[in-house]
Amino acid sequence: MAYLQNTTVYPAASVAVKRALFDQFSAMRGIMPAATPAEGDLLVEGVLTGYGAGNASYTATDRAKEYRLTVTAELTVRRKGEDKSVKPLWKGTVSAWQDYPVAATIELQRGNEDAALLAASRKLAQQVIWNLEQGY
Repeated sequence: MAYLQNTTVYPAASVAVKRALFDQFSAMRGIMPAATPAEGDLLVEGVLTGYGAGNASYTATDRAKEYRLTVTAELTVRRKGEDKSVKPLWKGTVSAWQDYPVAATIELQRGNEDAALLAASRKLAQQVIWNLEQGY
């Protein structure tokens, strides 16, 4: 996998998405990450274009109860050694979200958001695999 460019202000987001891509390709299809791009069979590259959290649900007293974290990426999957002028195996935009509870302290809140980022990244990676296989 090549470098995943991050156009958001959240540096950890691209790391989580890239890790999720590695993990999901391995867990779902037995495709292990290569040591270098030249050694891999597939090259996944792209840009993390969105990272945002907003209110997802409210209490009876109109206070936020849950937030929804959404991550979006534009990704391209190519075969090993393919020139960029050749049509890729798959190219598209994927987006995934995960709700997480409001917490009493900022530390707990950050922990909840981090867990939601991991879950949303995993869902995003699963969508990439599904889209790749549907177009194959």
